[in-house]
Amino acid sequence: MSDIQRFEQLKKNIEFDPANFQARREFAMLCSDMGFNEVAIKHFSFLSEIFKEDSNLYFNIGICFEKLKEFEIALEYYKKAVEINPEDCDFIYNYALCLESLNKNDEAIHQLKRVICMEKNDSNSFFVLGCLYSKKNEIENAIKCFKKTISLNKNDYYAHFHLANMYHKQGLLDEAIEEYRKTLELSPDYSWAYFNLGQIYYSQNENDKAMLMLNMTIEKNKKDKEAHKLLCQLYYKLGDMTAYSDTLDEMKDNTGLSGDYYYLLAVLKKEEGNKEEYISSLKHALELKDTLTFDKKAIMGEIKNAG
Repeated sequence: MSDIQRFEQLKKNIEFDPANFQARREFAMLCSDMGFNEVAIKHFSFLSEIFKEDSNLYFNIGICFEKLKEFEIALEYYKKAVEINPEDCDFIYNYALCLESLNKNDEAIHQLKRVICMEKNDSNSFFVLGCLYSKKNEIENAIKCFKKTISLNKNDYYAHFHLANMYHKQGLLDEAIEEYRKTLELSPDYSWAYFNLGQIYYSQNENDKAMLMLNMTIEKNKKDKEAHKLLCQLYYKLGDMTAYSDTLDEMKDNTGLSGDYYYLLAVLKKEEGNKEEYISSLKHALELKDTLTFDKKAIMGEIKNAG
């Protein structure tokens, strides 16, 4: 029986017998699974008025509100589920994730530690805990958590990636490179790992490696403006203005017009000796200031000096 057929059957059962609580529960679960969260909430809430100590009902209401991005409301229902059943790790884990969504990070950390005390080998909890420590810039604690995640699940490429980011922040570039490469071994299409490797190689003047990684980033994610931008800067450093121009055209085609695009175009026009288009491009860059990451005051100074 398909989900639609089951949906219709359960709906008829409830209409025929509103006191068929099992059918109503199954219907609510099916609605939640199918994305009909408002309908699911209605039926879970109906049941929760009858079965006031059924923690699973509050938990499932929380899930529905979380899917609807109503995190404050979801939090209250998760909290109720945890109060009724404080030993259920799934309840506490979802409660912690909801706290994280609301930037209540210290409380989220506390709740995740509760989960870990009960489930010492829960790699997901260690991973989220690492992300929370990263948010708080507690790098050493984050590293410990990501390492623990990997020890429990060596194929968790997100954990490898985030561990690499922590090493990158600490300036431990060899360690960061190793973890980014492990990320790509597990997930060859993960464009951010290619980009971060490109950044490291760029900073180390390993230009061929940087070029390869940045081109791989764009191959995997054509919308990555930062990769196009850094690749242009690399070609400028190498004095290859033909490749610079080609990459800039590709940036325009893939990411659209932006303040950054016009600033990079201004650099090209200045190199070509085209003063009029150089100044015009700088002005266009400032007009699109919301998408301009280069120094606006410096650009204004360039316009003044060029005039």
